[in-house]
Amino acid sequence: MALRIILPLLLLAAATPASLAAIDVVQMLAGKPQYSTFLRLLRETKVAEDVSRMKTASVLVVPERAVKPLLSIPADKLRTVLLHHVLTKYFDPIQLAEMKTNVAKLQSLLSVTDKNLGTINYSMEKDGQMYLRSPGADSEAKLIKVVAARPFSISIMEISAPLVCKEILAQGRPKAKGRGGVKMMSADSEAAAGSSVQASAPAATAP
Repeated sequence: MALRIILPLLLLAAATPASLAAIDVVQMLAGKPQYSTFLRLLRETKVAEDVSRMKTASVLVVPERAVKPLLSIPADKLRTVLLHHVLTKYFDPIQLAEMKTNVAKLQSLLSVTDKNLGTINYSMEKDGQMYLRSPGADSEAKLIKVVAARPFSISIMEISAPLVCKEILAQGRPKAKGRGGVKMMSADSEAAAGSSVQASAPAATAP
């Protein structure tokens, strides 16, 4: 199973054009209709812009056949969920398979505002199948294949289902990322004082 994931990555690395030197998830997914809805959501929530400002990233995309659960999420919560589909470091199946252990905690872009809920649990089973789970194991997805990659800069990998955590849906809405960082305003603080919380993104860690 792992070999079927890794071989496409090697082919993509060899064929990656120079135009992908900058992280542009919109360009990398252009011409791939099987991810058109997910790409539209990335653009509408400004998460695609956040990715473009990152030095390294791994984007977990959901194909058309599995994207429906995302469409039922309220607009003010959708950005939070999509931030959870962007890892703050470059990962690919080769790197994941070479980890010292078969389990790891990977930091998503949501960790900028919530270090606990911003963690994705990774594991690899004995048969080589790789899994990603949201905090609390509310949802689980298989790592299917590499869609596009520029090794050590950005990878786009297909997963079998969205990673949706109930606790994430219960939180306030994080605002679009600006040049100085990401700000998130909870519903309570917005109503009471209009205050905001600003933080800088931590480095992702893995064993």
